[in-house]
Amino acid sequence: MTHCRMLLFCASLGFTATLSAQNINIIHLKNPSFEDTPRHSRAPTGWKDEGFEGYSPTDIQPSGDFAVNTKAADGQTYVGMVVRDDETWECIGQPLDKPLQADTCYFMSVKLMRCPDYVSVSPLTRQRANFNKPCVLRVWAGKTNGKGMELLKETLPIDHEVWKTYDLKLQPGDTYDYLYLEAYHYFGGNEVLPYNGNLLIDHCSPIVPCSMAESGDDLYQYKK
Repeated sequence: MTHCRMLLFCASLGFTATLSAQNINIIHLKNPSFEDTPRHSRAPTGWKDEGFEGYSPTDIQPSGDFAVNTKAADGQTYVGMVVRDDETWECIGQPLDKPLQADTCYFMSVKLMRCPDYVSVSPLTRQRANFNKPCVLRVWAGKTNGKGMELLKETLPIDHEVWKTYDLKLQPGDTYDYLYLEAYHYFGGNEVLPYNGNLLIDHCSPIVPCSMAESGDDLYQYKK
């Protein structure tokens, strides 16, 4: 083998080894598109309700419950969350197949929208109400063994009635092995707080080190 070919061969081996090391760090979520039987007050398979005790969990939509009939962005179902006028909100989470590493940059993509109709009963007034105000998605990291949570990302208010893809940059300051997706009130708007709102979530990508992708890339290519 000539000297030039040897250098090229070694460089190729190094590149392959780098890609392999990066692939090891890809985090794959369980049931990232929230596929399950449509029904109200249930977290999708692979996810756990992390909302307020004594309140109903998230909904697997479109079930027709609460006047929600929007088609999924991916697959057949998605998760619907609400924020409430008594200062409560909904959240789901799951343990990660490998931890988010401290001081490491990650990207993930998710599809979000607001449903124009999400009709239920106000916990504050006990009257029928449309939970149709915009809210934000908050992404938290946590630990299954021990205390400690960190807010990794908060989106702008989701006020569009069609699915849009959001690329989220996550950079934890500690090592975490649990991920939370939470609907939350938007505190920068003109709404009287707290209020009744909703957030639809579908089609999460794998969580990919920033060295493998930049915002705007198709992170879904890293599916298993």
